[in-house]
Amino acid sequence: MLAEYRQRFSDFNTELVREEYLFRAGRKENYETAHIFSEYSDLFKRAAVEELRAALAATAEYRETEREAIKRLIAFALDGYLESRVRELSEEIGGYEARATIEWGGRVISFHQSATELANEPDPVRRRDLYARRAEVIKGTQDLRAERLERLHEAARESGYESYLAMYRELRGIDYGRLAERLAQFLAQTESQYVTALGPLLARDAHISIDEASRADLPHLKRLTRFDRFFPRGRLVEVYRATFAGLGISVDQQPNIEIDAEPRPRKHPRAFCSPIRIPEEVKLVIRPAGGQSDYQAFLHEAGHAQHFGWASRQLLPEFRFGGDYAVTETYAFLFNYLVLDPRWLAEMLGFAESGEFRHAVAVHKLMTVRRYAAKLLYEVELHAGKLAGVAGPRYAELLTDGVRLRYDETEYLSDLDDAFYAANYLRAWAIEAQLREHLKSRFGARWWTSRKAGEELIDLWNTGNRYTAESLASLVGLGEVSFDWLASELLNQVMSGK
Repeated sequence: MLAEYRQRFSDFNTELVREEYLFRAGRKENYETAHIFSEYSDLFKRAAVEELRAALAATAEYRETEREAIKRLIAFALDGYLESRVRELSEEIGGYEARATIEWGGRVISFHQSATELANEPDPVRRRDLYARRAEVIKGTQDLRAERLERLHEAARESGYESYLAMYRELRGIDYGRLAERLAQFLAQTESQYVTALGPLLARDAHISIDEASRADLPHLKRLTRFDRFFPRGRLVEVYRATFAGLGISVDQQPNIEIDAEPRPRKHPRAFCSPIRIPEEVKLVIRPAGGQSDYQAFLHEAGHAQHFGWASRQLLPEFRFGGDYAVTETYAFLFNYLVLDPRWLAEMLGFAESGEFRHAVAVHKLMTVRRYAAKLLYEVELHAGKLAGVAGPRYAELLTDGVRLRYDETEYLSDLDDAFYAANYLRAWAIEAQLREHLKSRFGARWWTSRKAGEELIDLWNTGNRYTAESLASLVGLGEVSFDWLASELLNQVMSGK
């Protein structure tokens, strides 16, 4: 039973990721997954879950690797079971938002296009107006999202768990309540210096005071277009090649990692990575536009691509496709945040006087970590059933306190991540900071020019998703995952980056 399930698990992931790649890369007009889920529906039936649980019970305790592999398959099956219970609602919400339009500025624009317009709009008054119009579209899906949430909670209980929170605590092996407590401490540690740094940045880049700023101003604040001239479109792939060449990795000699830079009208504007067959077929997709955000996104996805592309072919499918997503996010952040390294900026881009830029990126990074910390606090309370009738106000309160921009209730359901994905990002941010310091201590401040550092990373990437993020940190010798370390590093960057 296990051999057949593993093969179908692998085939399902390959077909699903390939479909996502073809659609997002602009190679096909529609994203069509119904036939895939239908063909592989047996993987997610409760009978399959029970068979996997029986296989786990029959596996001796000393066979730790096999037991961990089966647990990964159980988690996959239950994830799929929950998603199958809400798929038609997810598609209805997605279809509604894809068709929705907004009248603004004498034009009719799509709801999705309005997100780009919001990021590009320099006038705070017009941003608030556009955000209010977007909010009306979002509110049009609230009943569907509420029903979707209730179905997820119901499916978790039907699967034998006390709650959705309890289910994922067991499946992922993460105490989300304890993690939320640690993140609450992180928010308190970074509060004062964050607010001090945020005010001037809002005035400079969003043309608004911190007392007036709201969620509507966040997309424009993050643009940082005043630095885009240092990040030319034509050098993006060249910088990628040069960065990995320093680590002894020739990206042009990696036939399994294909860079898709071909322009297509429907191609997604933001870089992404599609690990179709791990490690044999990995797509690193870019629609080069230039600018610092384009570089950050591409380097982030390059970290994912190298991780998947170096995974050992000998790994079981569940150690390649499944597992702890904080692991791959750690590698993505490791390269994403090279833009905070003054040496890398100077050597790769000739951007020598980068202090003001690095300060702004550090504030944005701290803002993003704080936003996800607040999201996790909210999700833990929500999925524990503590917010009946008050979820909207609690979301607004926690996000306002975390980001220090005024949030309302609009996105209290649309801003949710299934399966506590916010926790993966948060743990990855903490581990990445420790991994980077480890690489610096072993290979020097310019670790990204060391072939020995590249060899160590390749050794880690060979393990795919065999380990949890915390186990991997222990294996490398990083010690306990520390949000205190992350807070200290971010505050140093924010306060000394100018």
